[in-house]
Amino acid sequence: MTSIRPVFMIVLALALLPRPAHAIPAWARRYNVNCSFCHSPSVPRLNATGIGFKWAGYRMPEDLGSKVDVTKIENYLSARVIAAYDYATRKNAGTEADAFSVPSASVFAAGPMGTHFGGYLEFERLPDATVDLIGSMTGVWGSEQRFGGFRVGQGHMLMAAGGVAGFDRPTGISMPLAYDESVTDAVPLRLGGDQGGIEAFLVLGGRNRTAVQIVNGVVAGAGMEGRAVSKRDIVLTNQLMWDDVGSGLGLAAYFGTVTGVVANQPDLGKQYVRLAATANKIVGRYELMGGYVYGKDSDVPVDSASTLTRSPAGQSYWAQGQYTFKRSPLSVFGRYEFVDPDRDAVDRSRQRYVLGAVLPINVPEYLRWSIELFRDSYRSAATPERNGLSTQLQFVF
Repeated sequence: MTSIRPVFMIVLALALLPRPAHAIPAWARRYNVNCSFCHSPSVPRLNATGIGFKWAGYRMPEDLGSKVDVTKIENYLSARVIAAYDYATRKNAGTEADAFSVPSASVFAAGPMGTHFGGYLEFERLPDATVDLIGSMTGVWGSEQRFGGFRVGQGHMLMAAGGVAGFDRPTGISMPLAYDESVTDAVPLRLGGDQGGIEAFLVLGGRNRTAVQIVNGVVAGAGMEGRAVSKRDIVLTNQLMWDDVGSGLGLAAYFGTVTGVVANQPDLGKQYVRLAATANKIVGRYELMGGYVYGKDSDVPVDSASTLTRSPAGQSYWAQGQYTFKRSPLSVFGRYEFVDPDRDAVDRSRQRYVLGAVLPINVPEYLRWSIELFRDSYRSAATPERNGLSTQLQFVF
């Protein structure tokens, strides 16, 4: 029975899909437009309009300097529920996952306020029944072609903040491994994770955004090994849209100091760096995208019982191609990924192959179905190959 369940889930999901109709989710209500006005090929991927809207503090860049009064609360309030099924198995090791779940249920309020400010507040219930709070405030001054400001709060503060080339807003379900887990072994930093901090930014020509950030960095907590804590990290980012449909280039340099990685000297700081680049190009209904992340941790202990240190370096890269059908909003994609958390070790690397599809289903507000098949292959003969399937229905209203 277990072996046929993933196929059964695919057939069931396809059978339940209603026919497309008009969609007007939360922010779109204010402008009376469809979701595709800011998102393509499907939510949550941002197109050029969506990127500019986010950069300008949740208002259209041409509206900068105009006063916005909060008169209709329905233009600011939204909710989202994601229902999922996940299946994963290890070669010669049996089933790892086979379960339905609700990985996320959120209520959020966001939008522009007054003449120069905008805000975002989200309460998200996680699978472990805890509630995560994300919130930020943005201030923006200037004109459509040249504006700048600040952003402060807790949220996606890194270069994965919904910018060019689809950083933390994948077309399908999963982010690239480089953003979903640490690119090195010693310092557990997730580039795609939520950060607390402050950012100053400048947008020139409406298409080039440069920012300097001070963020919390590594913070000890669930899923973090040891007691590693950053002393405030510095991030430099630049994002460039090079065409009218949202193709672009993103660059980031992350410089951090972490304590707690030396067992006998918990207050001793060790430096680490992350360098990242990503790019995409959209041509008609086709899109190509890829990225590279390099990480290095300086003078970390060889092990908990040794006084010897080393400076391990890791890397990760990926390439993805996708196509959106002309007579249907269905998008299909494939992605290859490689991650090596220690380039000096001979058996630490991992490869991932992903095939997926996404179909927006336009009901009175918004519904999206997505599915991904993946395969993980490891350099180490001691780690068996891993295969799996994930499918999700996302409802936003």
